[in-house]
Amino acid sequence: MKNCLSEKKRSKQSLSFSNIVVRYCVIFSLCFFPFYPVLFAQEEVEENNVIREGPPPLADPLYLDLGTFVVNMPGDKYFLKSSIQLAFENSAAKEWLENRLPIARDLVITHLNSITVEQFDDTKNRAVIKNDLQIRLNSLFPNKSSWEDTVPIRRILFLEFYRQ
Repeated sequence: MKNCLSEKKRSKQSLSFSNIVVRYCVIFSLCFFPFYPVLFAQEEVEENNVIREGPPPLADPLYLDLGTFVVNMPGDKYFLKSSIQLAFENSAAKEWLENRLPIARDLVITHLNSITVEQFDDTKNRAVIKNDLQIRLNSLFPNKSSWEDTVPIRRILFLEFYRQ
């Protein structure tokens, strides 16, 4: 009889233990499964589409080094030092300007000499300075030329551009 009583206690204990386990599993599943998609969802990889501003890159550029320029800034307190290269797509236009390099260098010196400290300090003006130089240098080319390109100088490249 003792054996029978102890078996009943064990079965009640095992039933109560199994009930507890089942209850915890049900509670866990009710709490866990609604958040399953959030917890184990694969992150969507965003493609970084780089939006390039400005003109497209040159296919096969030709470069002309204008050299290094050191000019007084207005007010005679600072010097502006700049090394400049020009990018062309047409070799005939590049050769044409190489033959007139002193005129181009004089134009660049005159333009750089007019840049104020305030203009230089504002980094947004770098693009404006490049654009102005490009317009001025392109104005040196003849209206009617053998290369049919109305804008022979495609880019102005500053290798150095700082004040001392």
